[in-house]
Amino acid sequence: MWTFRRTFSTMLDNQLRLRLRPFEIGDWSASAVIVAPHPDDETLGCGGVAAKKIASGAQVRFVFVTDGAASHRHLMHPETLRATREAEAIEAVRRLGASSESVTFLRLPDGAANHHLHEITDAVVSRLNSWRPQCVFVNHAKDPTSDHVAVNAAVRAALRAYGRPVTVFEYPVWYWYHWPWTSLWGDLPNMWRVTLRQTIKTAAGLRAPFTLNSLAYVGDVIGVKREALAAHASQMQRLENQDEWRTLSDLSGGDFVGRLLADYEMFTRYEINI
Repeated sequence: MWTFRRTFSTMLDNQLRLRLRPFEIGDWSASAVIVAPHPDDETLGCGGVAAKKIASGAQVRFVFVTDGAASHRHLMHPETLRATREAEAIEAVRRLGASSESVTFLRLPDGAANHHLHEITDAVVSRLNSWRPQCVFVNHAKDPTSDHVAVNAAVRAALRAYGRPVTVFEYPVWYWYHWPWTSLWGDLPNMWRVTLRQTIKTAAGLRAPFTLNSLAYVGDVIGVKREALAAHASQMQRLENQDEWRTLSDLSGGDFVGRLLADYEMFTRYEINI
């Protein structure tokens, strides 16, 4: 049934598409480094842009900061989950069109990125100096989870230390976990707190047109993005005989994933070190 929430989110989405600046032709061929707090953030936040860049011949590299081993820590041994998520990330990147050689794992503990800020910063500076990308993609500063906050802060510090001009695209992931994009009370225990806090911070989505400023059409590669996200099977599929195994599709009845699989990816874009 179509609800007021969905009507309101559609209205907001239309406003965003009208207000945000579309990608320029040169953006699609610019070399890039995509920094992801966890395996799957790269696809959720900017998988469509990554796929189109790679298809256009651009050099795209991926840096995964944490090992993702805390997502189902009570249901799978951390070492097994760590290896599983790395393999999934490599397959997701392959489905986006890149090779395993484009992937770097920092293997920091999931949920503890804030205790490794200097390590993340140093690792990113080292890669930037080696790769000299034209642009860097990192999760949005307004993503609410602790790992995302820490990774954004560390990458910003790395970019300042790097010192060379770079175009930065901050991609929202958990930023979208609020009404009207998701239901206010959510489907999982305690997630309503995240939803409520984020709804208040974003003024129920009304601040999005002033937070985001860049728009990329990815509807022509949405099938590729879906396939890449499906490669993160531990996050997208419930294991057999594991009723407690939660997936991203459990969040708000699938509305959260649906939002991140829209025909447009949105960013906050800015230049640094100019």
